[in-house]
Amino acid sequence: MQITEHQIDDFKSDRKDIAPPLPAVLRLVPLVFYCSIAVAVILSSIFAIQFQLAVQKRENHKTATASVAVQTQDAKNQRTALEAQIKKATDIQNWVASSRPLQPLILAITRSMGPRSSIVDLRLDREADNPSQIKMNLSMGTDSTKQLDLTVEKIAELNYRAFSPTQTLGRGQLDYKATLVHQDPFSHQNEEAHR
Repeated sequence: MQITEHQIDDFKSDRKDIAPPLPAVLRLVPLVFYCSIAVAVILSSIFAIQFQLAVQKRENHKTATASVAVQTQDAKNQRTALEAQIKKATDIQNWVASSRPLQPLILAITRSMGPRSSIVDLRLDREADNPSQIKMNLSMGTDSTKQLDLTVEKIAELNYRAFSPTQTLGRGQLDYKATLVHQDPFSHQNEEAHR
């Protein structure tokens, strides 16, 4: 079959310069669009990498903070233990320092014993509230009260005054109980100077 040839009329009118062509600058719009997509992909990748680095830094910081907290707790525990040892050492030092005034007293009592007398039991008690008072319980192996008089005299030479003394003699043993208070020998002179 053969197509017959006919003439097609072109009804299109000549419309010259109805819309001017795009300026050359606008040809850059697609290029800018594709470049902005590429930049967005690059920036998104950088953001994702930086986000991962920030998460890792945060985890490292949390680990370091936990480690410092453990070290701080260990240091607090060591400090508490050290303070307890210091307190014990201070208590022992205070005890030794507070027992120094008792040493001359014990020595005086021991030296006051005669050849036929002996100390069976000697107890000196001090209270923390009133350390200047000493409660003395003395048991001597003797038959006479002369030994007690000699011992009380030696105690008085050390400026101790006996309050509420009691003595019991029986079966070759003399028990003496008293509260000793140390008297400052200069206190009377100070009181007279202030009058």
